[in-house]
Amino acid sequence: MGTESHILIHDIIDEHEERMINLKKFYPFFRLCDYSLNQFREGRYERIDMGYVTMAVLRFFIEENSFNDRQVSYGAYEAFICNLLVRDFDIERNEEALSALAQYIFDKLTNEGHPFYFEYYEPKGRCKKRGRTRLIESGYQDRDIVYTISSDGIEFYLETKETKDESKISVQQLLLEKLIRSKNFRGGLDVIRRINSEVTRLMLRQGGIVTLLSHNIFEGMEALEDFSKSGLKWFEEEQKLFDTNLELVRKALLQAKEENYQPQATDEIYDLNQELKKAMDRHEALLAACTNLQVRADEMMLKAKRSRFRRTMDFSDWLKNAMDRDDIRLLEAMTAPLFGLKIRKTFQLGRLDDLLSCRPEDTQVGEAVLEGEEETYIFEDDTEDERIRHNHRLLLKILFDTLIQRKCLLLSELHYLYVMKFTDTILHNGDYYAFLVHLSQKDSYDLADILENPDTFLEEVMAELVLRDRDKEYEDLKFTLEFLPEDRISVGENSYLTNIRFERRGM
Repeated sequence: MGTESHILIHDIIDEHEERMINLKKFYPFFRLCDYSLNQFREGRYERIDMGYVTMAVLRFFIEENSFNDRQVSYGAYEAFICNLLVRDFDIERNEEALSALAQYIFDKLTNEGHPFYFEYYEPKGRCKKRGRTRLIESGYQDRDIVYTISSDGIEFYLETKETKDESKISVQQLLLEKLIRSKNFRGGLDVIRRINSEVTRLMLRQGGIVTLLSHNIFEGMEALEDFSKSGLKWFEEEQKLFDTNLELVRKALLQAKEENYQPQATDEIYDLNQELKKAMDRHEALLAACTNLQVRADEMMLKAKRSRFRRTMDFSDWLKNAMDRDDIRLLEAMTAPLFGLKIRKTFQLGRLDDLLSCRPEDTQVGEAVLEGEEETYIFEDDTEDERIRHNHRLLLKILFDTLIQRKCLLLSELHYLYVMKFTDTILHNGDYYAFLVHLSQKDSYDLADILENPDTFLEEVMAELVLRDRDKEYEDLKFTLEFLPEDRISVGENSYLTNIRFERRGM
């Protein structure tokens, strides 16, 4: 193998994992985009484009989280999505149906509270790895659940549209704020480097305008005007964002001291603080250079006008002539243009998209890990997810076995079997009630179809159970659910379940 081939193979292997991690922010969108609503309410909403809905919801979260600086409650999301569905897809304004549809879409966007997982091959270790990402995150605030867009969600939204020059620093600042709040200080360093790169580019651009002014004053003034429109007017907003992020880093440093963060985390916060201060100094230097450029340009233009028009027109002579004739009307030609100034300024709403969008440069460098020192991280939600899946498999197995033996089964009878199997402690297990809620989402189940195309979290568990047990009777099992709202099953002093009739079909 030649040297060039060796370098090529080395680059492919060495960069593959970093590229796959970078692609993770795109994975949820295409998974949602391929998803069809024809499984919900007998397909009456299948015309809804989940790709459009996803982008609209992300834009809504960016507006609320980044520009209005407030968390999003589920009620705010529901009001937004219901208006969108009625306006853009002509959905009938039925409050109950719209509410159920909004909840169903939200479950898909949040993956029912779980991260989006994708697997990829890691050529260095010759093994499969699992990536994870979210578009929307949740938390508690004032005893209520609130939602925010994740940093991956912001990066994905920004990647989907080219941006104008004036918006790059501002949008990078919004992403930096999100990373600091999520304690991703290493990612924040990469964002600051991109901000510094943009500031350097603007410095070089203003230097080029100085050179152009010295050669051709009129072309230089046109370039300066374009530069002012695309950069100078955003300085005040950018400086406010710098101040906000510097205050967030300062609070992070205090928290690190109070809570005794690990040395590596503390060093990352300190480095972020230093880099941010350097970026602010460079940004202020750019503002000073641009201000000085404007002054110099005005002086050069005044000098050029004097040398260009002195032979044919002199304003001082014009004034002297008006005084000699004692007729002020001669000055009308000088003053008339001043009364035609356009004082009222307007701002196009379309510029908001330019402010929000950019294509950030991916300069993040992965941390070097020596062979044999790799660590496997198990996240809390992974542990919770595995526990829920295990419990749901146990409950499903009893349901399937009973339906294979009996054609008809009531939930009250199934509930008794569960209590006999797991004792009455099941009455205090939240996974049991979550299982019943998931099971009640549909009126019928066909395990053969589910095995090929699981639609919900519970159907994924059903498919796992069938594949694991390789039971032919499971694969052929079909059953329906008939809800009996008047028949209640007591599970405590003030709690009850609505009875359900399960009926086996086709066996």
